[in-house]
Amino acid sequence: MTGPTNDTTNDTPSGAPVTIPTTPTTTAPATEAGRASRPVYRLQGVRKTYTQKNRTVTALTDVDLTIPQGQLVAIQGPTGGGKSTLLQMLGALDRPTSGKVLLGEHDVTELGDRALTDLRATEIGFVFQGFNLIPTLSALENVETAFAGSLANRSKAEVRSRATAALQEVGLGERLDHLPAELSGGQQQRVAIARALVKDPSVLLADEPTGALDESTRDEITAIIEKQWRERGLTVVIVTHDSWVAKRAERRLRIEQGRVREL
Repeated sequence: MTGPTNDTTNDTPSGAPVTIPTTPTTTAPATEAGRASRPVYRLQGVRKTYTQKNRTVTALTDVDLTIPQGQLVAIQGPTGGGKSTLLQMLGALDRPTSGKVLLGEHDVTELGDRALTDLRATEIGFVFQGFNLIPTLSALENVETAFAGSLANRSKAEVRSRATAALQEVGLGERLDHLPAELSGGQQQRVAIARALVKDPSVLLADEPTGALDESTRDEITAIIEKQWRERGLTVVIVTHDSWVAKRAERRLRIEQGRVREL
């Protein structure tokens, strides 16, 4: 990622400073050496249509896309251009009308519903603009929900330990017992990031993760995602309208009228 010319440090209410790297970086994720031979995503001729008010709408048109392991990709485009549909394909939340979506060696288009659920639970972390936290659960309990379903065989002690560590990693070690309503918007998004990453996924998909935040908090959240990308060697795909966020990515794509092109 690259950014403005000055370094910025923002202090969170919990007292944990978050340093925003704003000069061009040369340190690459540990996975860079294997990128050429280890694509995480391969989309081949992906087309998605659906019916709306008795007419056929084409959301994606013949999308061919490869995303190597450990790459940080930003996707931009106008409203209705296909960004959300593409993210649903990458997240194994929907299947294409035609074409193939491969995540590693898994052909998403061929998997059954249970297999797709297991794939999402183990391989993909999701972060959304709206945080999607359960209001009656504490920050710690919200992160622990990541271990439901196919990950429910973990011991209670392991789940509690990993959730605590994840929240400490995003600077919320002193907010474990706080409900979402007792946290700022930026803190709630930190909880959502911790919940997405606590299960050690290979992919992080973020849909407008800074869209509901002010500029200062946006910078903090972007820095946290960048830090996790570099330290974990994650493959990260961010859908954003914010050009400042997009310009910090390694690779930028634009999708318009269902077609993807490089920027």
